[in-house]
Amino acid sequence: MKIAKALNTCTSIIRDVFLAALVADPEKKQFFHIKKQYPRLLQFLSILLCVYVAFLLFLIAKIVITSSSKGSFIVTARTERIEYSPESIDPPRIAFRNATFYWDEESDADFDPLASVASKFKSLPPEVGGTVQIQGKATIIFSRVGKGPLHIQIKSSNPILVFNENDQKIFSLPSNIDLVLNDLSLLTNKGVAWKYNLDGPLIIGRVPTFGADQFNGLLLEGEIQMVAKQLLSGNHYKVEPYKLQLGDEIQFVPAEPRTSGLLTFDGDRGLQVAAIVEAKSATIKKFRDTHLKIQNNLWSKLGKDEELVITWAIMLTVPGFLVFLTRMLYFHLQMNSNT
Repeated sequence: MKIAKALNTCTSIIRDVFLAALVADPEKKQFFHIKKQYPRLLQFLSILLCVYVAFLLFLIAKIVITSSSKGSFIVTARTERIEYSPESIDPPRIAFRNATFYWDEESDADFDPLASVASKFKSLPPEVGGTVQIQGKATIIFSRVGKGPLHIQIKSSNPILVFNENDQKIFSLPSNIDLVLNDLSLLTNKGVAWKYNLDGPLIIGRVPTFGADQFNGLLLEGEIQMVAKQLLSGNHYKVEPYKLQLGDEIQFVPAEPRTSGLLTFDGDRGLQVAAIVEAKSATIKKFRDTHLKIQNNLWSKLGKDEELVITWAIMLTVPGFLVFLTRMLYFHLQMNSNT
């Protein structure tokens, strides 16, 4: 009983405030006449106003929550360098043909492909192919400068296994190697489609520097587009893609976002990558410490989320409808009083 009485009191207060705000000429006591003449209708309007305010608060809260949630970034790029960290300790194998393996058993430092003459190496005949199996956590750098060979630098926590095309182990290598795929044009001319599935964090491209590592390759071209969930449903909306420029570098926050993608090459420069990354934001680094940040925010939702725009437009019509209906009651009461 106390709860019902409190609700009735609250509804009455909202009703009185609603009428006081909308009805003109309060000194003529039209406020009290309307309340006395149309009690049920005004009670309904008060309840409708309460529902409207509650839904408005829910809508605002949902906008704030979804604006700070993760989005998906679709990246398609041609680049000469990709740094990749497999999510699994047993990542997909790397296929090779016409390959040379370089390694340095006496050093744990990062492998330098430019100093491969001083390292041990093993070359396989052009017709020999197989796969490389990485064991444990690893960091892989795919680099192909211009139309040259493809360097795959692997730094793993365990030895690396090499298998032939019959899936037979042919030898084992140290945890730090450089796998070089030679004469890629020969593979493409033979119709060999090399590809590698990506399932972990990526760093695409590298900002140019003045140091010796400027030979590591650049991002050549591409675009990145953010995709996020719409306000009420599970559908998605897209933000206008950002065109990537020569020398850009793409990184994501958090540092280990969920990623899936594909890496391949053709007869043109560098490598081709297409990936979907679920992250809070993407940072495009440019030369001289210039950074551009792309993230899911309120402005992107207001511009691209059709469900939000339509819902917000409907919400804006409700106060106008209530004002119109109350004015009609006021006009009807005035007509009756004149007659």
